[in-house]
Amino acid sequence: MKTLFLLLISLPVLAQNPLLHANGPKIVDAQNHEVLLQGMNLGGWLLQEGYMMKPGYGGTQGSVKKVLYSAGMSDAAVEKFYQQYRANFVTKQDIDFIAQQGFNCIRLPLHYDLFLTEKQRAVRNGVIRGTVPYADYVAKLKEWQKAGELFKEPQKLDAIRIIDQALAWCAANKLYVVLDLHAAPGAQGTDSNISDALQPNDFWKEPVYQDMTNGLWAVLARRYRNDGRIAMYDLVNEPNNVPGGNPPIQAMFERLINTVRAEGDQHLLLLEGNGYGNNYNAIERKSFTHPENLVYNAHRYDLKKYPLSNALDASNPDANQLGTIGNLLRFRETQDVPVWVGETGENSAQWMGEAARNLNSVGIGWCQWTYKRFNDQPIAALLRIKPPYIVDVKSATELPQILENIKFKNCLPNPEVIEALKAELKK
Repeated sequence: MKTLFLLLISLPVLAQNPLLHANGPKIVDAQNHEVLLQGMNLGGWLLQEGYMMKPGYGGTQGSVKKVLYSAGMSDAAVEKFYQQYRANFVTKQDIDFIAQQGFNCIRLPLHYDLFLTEKQRAVRNGVIRGTVPYADYVAKLKEWQKAGELFKEPQKLDAIRIIDQALAWCAANKLYVVLDLHAAPGAQGTDSNISDALQPNDFWKEPVYQDMTNGLWAVLARRYRNDGRIAMYDLVNEPNNVPGGNPPIQAMFERLINTVRAEGDQHLLLLEGNGYGNNYNAIERKSFTHPENLVYNAHRYDLKKYPLSNALDASNPDANQLGTIGNLLRFRETQDVPVWVGETGENSAQWMGEAARNLNSVGIGWCQWTYKRFNDQPIAALLRIKPPYIVDVKSATELPQILENIKFKNCLPNPEVIEALKAELKK
């Protein structure tokens, strides 16, 4: 019986829901009905960005781990804390709450280190702690890659377990899921925060990192190719300040798209251009061998660039710079491809509500950043987590209170934000 159980959980997941697909500039379901994805990002759960951990704090998840190491915690104790943190930060209650507000999807930002085994992740953590030279970690990755030791048994990896649980919770609430490789191997830009970088931009400099990314998407496509609970794969989040500009991004996406399609997977593939998911020069749909079922992304935060009354805002003169709604509309029409705003928010409730309204009015879906984060004052999220802050910890004895505070029942709502967004959902 045990052998049969292990065999069953190692098989690719088969879900009954048909996949969403692109029909010209629209995302549609199996009946060809348009689906407007209005989502919530689950930032801070599987990847801790420094500013989300305490107001004014800057740094990577690695810098947060360093605080714990400095508090005298062992590698095993820090690993155990993160297991508990992930178990408490998002639960079925959180997903139920998001669905109750009227959202119809979640975007799941993933850290690649959760696709490593604990022993492999321990080597990476050694670099963070300062006991393993970075070059030694890269050498180990090359060794594991060559030996086929990376992502070898998916069902045993933390990330797969978390994805499968999130899919079940979301399916129970009729929510789609977007799998987002938020922190890609090697860091896909110079913004260390986003990718928990050990060395910024090495994604583009050390070939092993793109080899790993390609292998990871092959594993995910093999496992989830028939899973209609997943709306899209966000192949690599927010490339930025890429050496050589856009051509290396296009080449990277060409490789990943071909790999996913070679696995017989026709999921929608969400592309993110240079400059934090906005510039698509040389990355147009016609540039790819497989141009079907692609979706183009824009991330919109800057209040100066995107003022309140922006439903038909003035276009950027660069037609492939997709931050403005005007450019999104024209790109959608000329390229005959769906567009989506994969991240927006971090502004006033008024701005966020109107931004959602304006995007809705022209049939562009969007995904709010983010669901909850640490703060002692109301913030631009649905919920906030009360102090103490992890980055202020001096002793492991302080952690149980933090693990308690991050639970849904102990988070504090931000009513203005909730009401502003809720008013624009399902319109």
